Amino acid sequence: MRGKSIIAACTAIAQTLKILLYGLLILTGILSVGILFWRSYPLELLCNFRVYYLLLAIGIAIALMIYSLKGWRVRLGLYLALALVAFNSMWILPWYLPHTQQGWGYSMRVMTFNININNQEWDAIADAVRRVKPDVATIMESSVEAKEALRSRLANQLPFVYRASGGGLTILSRFPLVLPQSKTFKNGTVLMTFLRVNHHLVHLIAAHPIVPIKPSLFQRRNGFLAELTGYVQQQLAQDPIATELKKSLIFLGDFNLTPWSPYYGRLIRATGLHNTRLGFGIEPSWIEAATHVHYPGWMTAIMKIPIDHILVSSDMKVADCKTAQAANSDHRILWSDLVF
Repeated sequence: MRGKSIIAACTAIAQTLKILLYGLLILTGILSVGILFWRSYPLELLCNFRVYYLLLAIGIAIALMIYSLKGWRVRLGLYLALALVAFNSMWILPWYLPHTQQGWGYSMRVMTFNININNQEWDAIADAVRRVKPDVATIMESSVEAKEALRSRLANQLPFVYRASGGGLTILSRFPLVLPQSKTFKNGTVLMTFLRVNHHLVHLIAAHPIVPIKPSLFQRRNGFLAELTGYVQQQLAQDPIATELKKSLIFLGDFNLTPWSPYYGRLIRATGLHNTRLGFGIEPSWIEAATHVHYPGWMTAIMKIPIDHILVSSDMKVADCKTAQAANSDHRILWSDLVF
């Protein structure tokens, strides 16, 4: 009797697990396909976790294989899981495959780093920047104090410094800055400058759209991205300096969205800009543990998504792209080696 009770209990547990597995399979399918159509808050935010939907589909497929291939329900579930693996892989694998805009050589190394407005560990931040050895560093969420602290600590490496009048944006550069300025749109401010790089002028635009943590901010982020899209299009098409110099342009910063967002897709399709990650991997840049932000431990351990970006015009090649130490920020540094 005791043995039968144990067998019955194990059978019940197995059936419960199977039901949960099928439920998880259905949920993964809904999320994997649904995010192609969801544009409103908060459903659009679910598109940022495409990698996790792939991992879930792989895990479900493995679990169904372990269960047994007997029974049409299990086989159907396995086929659906494998289909979801293939479907989600279409959005992930291109980031790891060779790309035509990859190149060899070295012209300049650019980096973008959201240091977090509450992070005042200037020595650690400066050391992290030095380890990357950038020619140009754009700093997000930088106060006037941050600008001066980094200017003094990095004067030998990056002597040319400018901070935008809004948006918390600072640039430090080894190359002279030509016409650095701030430009304010309805939904945010950008830092713009030309860089004189070995007799070549490059147009750089740095931006930090707001975090979409509620509907009004979600609309503001999307509005800012739309404004930036139009502005970048205008610069590539009409700017006389950019036209003369083969339209070299770098657009970078903390965009607060991943490459799987429909709003990111609109930006890329409209401007034709190239994400420097392509061919080098996804390289997630957020979220990292930091003393001044209080995310749950499981979140900082598991949630890793690419929301910081470096985009370049088609005349520029990319030799490398990586992330680096966070220096007590909740973001990692993102850097790229670019070739003219």
